[in-house]
Formats: sequence, structure tokens, C-alpha cells
Amino acid sequence: MQAKMWCGDADVNRVTDSWSEIMSTEFGGLAPRLASDAPVTGTMQAVVLGAVEAFTISGTPQVLSRSPRAARRNPSESLKLCAVKTGRAVLHQGDRELVVDRGRAVMYDVALPYELSFTDTWSCSVVTFPRHSFVLTPNEIRECLERTYDVRAGSGALLEHFVTTAVAEGADVDPSAATLLGDAGMSLVSAVLTAPETRSAPPSSAVREQILRHVRRNLADPGLSVGSIASALHMSPRTLQRIFADYGHTLSAVIRRERLASVHRDLTNPNLLDRTISSLASRYGFYDAPAFTRAFRAEYGTTPSDARHQALPHTVA
Repeated sequence: MQAKMWCGDADVNRVTDSWSEIMSTEFGGLAPRLASDAPVTGTMQAVVLGAVEAFTISGTPQVLSRSPRAARRNPSESLKLCAVKTGRAVLHQGDRELVVDRGRAVMYDVALPYELSFTDTWSCSVVTFPRHSFVLTPNEIRECLERTYDVRAGSGALLEHFVTTAVAEGADVDPSAATLLGDAGMSLVSAVLTAPETRSAPPSSAVREQILRHVRRNLADPGLSVGSIASALHMSPRTLQRIFADYGHTLSAVIRRERLASVHRDLTNPNLLDRTISSLASRYGFYDAPAFTRAFRAEYGTTPSDARHQALPHTVA
């Protein structure tokens, strides 16, 4: 069984020639570039298992990019499944942007340009395999490219362990077993991608409802934002905004309207008459009284104090 190991030496504020060569040679023109002021370098181990290749890769903050030119010059029919062990990755491919947190995996199409961005020190397990080795249809493969996968338990954890062990033990395994092990790896990949919880991608409306439920549960959290929601739901901010594109309001506007609705509800609640308007507003992140009053009037056509008087005419705000 063929096993390989490479290490790119660090050189501050530039991408080392050795690391660039490793990435370009092994991944069809993949090119690393700076993502911060940190050195750009990494290490990689790999093993060939028949038609399947398994890798363990780690590095400093960087962006790994397969350009349109590289995709044309190095055509490929392969797919990759990348499981993030430490750090966080963001995949850009076509109009997709997927955030891949530690313990999750993402699949991408090597035939097309893509970028993987790492803003912190990171490590990944990667499996590369031919598209034709799948029992999935082209439409099912496209669906698989639209989401991330949990590899902390079940078949995902088994796949991650398989890759790590195969790479570590590759040089000591009988070469005659390589193809069989590759078949076993493909079976695990298929198990991850077709698990019941991920077999069919939910429609945008269902995902939107999931996002709205999360927003409503966390309206009192001052840190609630598009970014925090994206992180909690393993999506990217760009994906969240795309899901709300046909909703009539941006997600930021939805958060603001839901918070205003919560204040309005509390203002007209007889059990909260002892609470001042400012205290009810600040509970949902409105700390600037004039700005809050303007936003409330724009939404409801009246001031907060008038809304309370109209609902509870015998009380004083």
C-alpha cells in the first residue's frame, strides 16, 4: 500500500514554495494563499486505497483555492469529503457557501473551482473518490453538496476513524488489501451521505422555519445576529440571507421585527404594568430610547407609550 507524508516549512508572511508545490501536485493545482499575518504552511499524510485516497492534513490559517484555470488544466471526475477535526472551514463553490465547524464534514466537486478558507490553525481528514463509484444519482449527489454532515458519532465517526487509521497504518498494510479497504471507505462515505437524518435536503421553507424558531427562542440574547445564527445552525451568513431572499425581508430585518413584536406584546401585557417602557425595550436589545421609539413608530404607526395607553387605557406608562 502506498503511503506518503509531506511537511511544508514555515516562512513568516508568505506561502512557502514547498507547501504550494505539495498542494498543487496532490490536489490538481490547488493553491494556498495568506488568510492572516501568520505563516502559511502545513503537513499532509496520504494513503492510496485502490481508487480511493485518504488524507490527514493540517495547517496554519490560509485559503486553499482551485481556480477556474486550474480546473481546466487539471480536469477531474473526483469528489471529496472533508471532515474538520480542529478549527473551522468555509467552503465556497459556485453559489454555495457552507460553514464547516469542528466535527462536521462537507463534500465538494473537484471538477469545479472552489475555495476552502481556514482562519485558525486547523486539521482535517479528507477522502477523495471517483464520482462513478457512487450508487447515488446525479440529483442525489447535487443534494449532498448542499449541506454539512455530523462526523462526531455514528457512521461519520467511523469514517473519520477509518481515514485516520488508514493513513497512520498505510505503509504496514498488505498492498493486496488496498482495493478492499478502499471499497470499505466508500461504503462508509455512502453511509454518511445517505443517513436517515440527511437523506433528503429540506426545502428552503422548512429551513426558514427552523431559523425563525431559533430567532424567537433567542430574542433576548444581545448577541443574536446573522453570524451567531449561522454558527448555531451550521450554515453560512450568505446561505441564511439567500434562504430569506424571497421572504420579503432580510434576516436582520426579521430579527428586528420579531424583537419589536416582543416589546409590543410586553407593553400590552397587564401583568407587566410595573415595568417601564425602557426596561421592556432593553430586554430585547433596544438601549437607545429615541432610536427605539422611531423604529416602533415605523412598525406600528404609534409610539410605545401610546400603544400601552390604547391597550390599557387606565394605566400610565
